Amino acid sequence: MSIETLTTGPTKTAGDLAYAAGPTKTAGNLACAGGHTKTARGRAHAEDSRLKIVSWNVNGIRARMPRIAEMLRRERPDMVCLQETRCPFRHFPHQRLEQLGYRAEHSPGRRNGGVAILVRSDHQVTRRSRSLDSSHDLAQGRWLETTCAGLTLGSVYVPAGPTRQELDDSGKLAFLEAVANQACRDHYYPLLIAGDFNVAPSDRDVYEPTWLEGSFHTAAAEREDLRQILHEGELVDVYRHLHPEERGYTCWDQRDGHYARDYGLRIDLALASSKLAEHIVRCEVKHAYRQGRRPSNHAPLEIELQGIGE
Repeated sequence: MSIETLTTGPTKTAGDLAYAAGPTKTAGNLACAGGHTKTARGRAHAEDSRLKIVSWNVNGIRARMPRIAEMLRRERPDMVCLQETRCPFRHFPHQRLEQLGYRAEHSPGRRNGGVAILVRSDHQVTRRSRSLDSSHDLAQGRWLETTCAGLTLGSVYVPAGPTRQELDDSGKLAFLEAVANQACRDHYYPLLIAGDFNVAPSDRDVYEPTWLEGSFHTAAAEREDLRQILHEGELVDVYRHLHPEERGYTCWDQRDGHYARDYGLRIDLALASSKLAEHIVRCEVKHAYRQGRRPSNHAPLEIELQGIGE
């Protein structure tokens, strides 16, 4: 994702848009044997039923492969949604990922797109889909869906704005509407959509709203479409639900020390069905992978769930 240059401006003002509310943020405790303290078997079951999911716009998978390998070895997530792989099918690093213990499904995109879902080898994928709102063309390089470990996971990369062939943001709005339609479909398993939405949901999700006033990341039409995804799909913005007061920025311009000053945007989101949101116990921005050698301009978003089984 390419952020429009942020120039020095006044301090942040209030004025957040009303945002969709979700269910209470506390997760229900797992039942304990006999109604008392957990047995060893109960503790083992709780560990087995925990799922860790990472979503990350890597801004080029081949350039970022050392950092991806570092994250997979250190965090050992169950599933990973990647965006902006920027990699043709024949060059995608399937073999390297398999060596790290992950099977990958990849949808290469046109020009700078591309999405992938990695699944750790001890999980069984029961369903895959490369269509969005019944359209394979619309999904190419921007949407993948996998059912695994008791949930349906979508990896999404929303267009940042108009393409060279478009005069306005109609293509981006149409894509967001297709995501809303997809979210409204009957899903046998609870749904989690994670990825780069290229929309900051409200003014509190931008360091200085006036710097990006009228941009395709903060425009009223894009925000309204995002609210429709939440409302019509009965989804919860997981990070904002768990952290109502924190910034939670996930993307920073690579120039002028914007990351060091935290001049960022929260545009990488995890949207969970209300039934699934009850099982989410943690959602954090992993800053360690935005730092160090050759980082992406995005930080990974990590979601942890408890009580979801295959």
